[in-house]
Amino acid sequence: MIDIHCHIIPGIDDGSKDFTNSVSQLLAMDAGGITHAFLTSHYLKGHYEYSREDYMRKLEALRAGVRGKGAKLKLHPGFEVFLSPSILEDINQKNLTLGDSKYVLVETELNGLYDDFSQHTFELLRAGYKPILAHAERYVSVMKRPSSVRKLIERNIYIQVNTGSLVGQYGEKVRQTAWILLDNGWAHLLGSDDHVRGPYRSYFDAVNKIKHRIDSRTAQLLSREHAEMILADEDIPYKYVHVERRHRSKSNSIWRWIFG
Repeated sequence: MIDIHCHIIPGIDDGSKDFTNSVSQLLAMDAGGITHAFLTSHYLKGHYEYSREDYMRKLEALRAGVRGKGAKLKLHPGFEVFLSPSILEDINQKNLTLGDSKYVLVETELNGLYDDFSQHTFELLRAGYKPILAHAERYVSVMKRPSSVRKLIERNIYIQVNTGSLVGQYGEKVRQTAWILLDNGWAHLLGSDDHVRGPYRSYFDAVNKIKHRIDSRTAQLLSREHAEMILADEDIPYKYVHVERRHRSKSNSIWRWIFG
């Protein structure tokens, strides 16, 4: 399993507060079967803003810390970039991508995906980047109309869902929205969005729920295979499953998953 979204670099954003807690959390991830993790600190101009050199010093310290404990977990640089005017310049200058890829984990105001979201993501796409919308299920506009995510995917934006959402950590409406995205094939990647405020548990619980509610193949795609494509800087398919609805009556239907 691969976690593409977590805030475990200490003392750089609202995530982990110290090195010891970070190492402990990473060891729990390793013990549970996480093989790779992108340590995606918030990057918000004027608030969570730092040098790439400072970030890399902290990352290297964590790498040494988990190696010293015998863990096999591989740690990769990454950022959760808040979209704002001129953010493309920062992404270019500081290489605010996931690992060595062209994938960029992005977020905006949770109240909704406003007009400037389309403008900023278009600028990223035009520059050759591959935007991934973080925790899509938590945006108010998506909760009101989950099918709106289809238009984002059609505009070449990938969708990441928080594992905590799937197990109800953000409330029932977010939980329902997250499962609608997965049930319809409108999510490409999972992330814990872990801030080291408690045990690392939601990722494992969510993957098990996906296996039982949908199937093991879906769990494998969302928790490992698509993330491996980020590591290799390969193109994740925007549409990876076909959902066919066949009516049996006005009140019942059958959903069939066909993987390519």
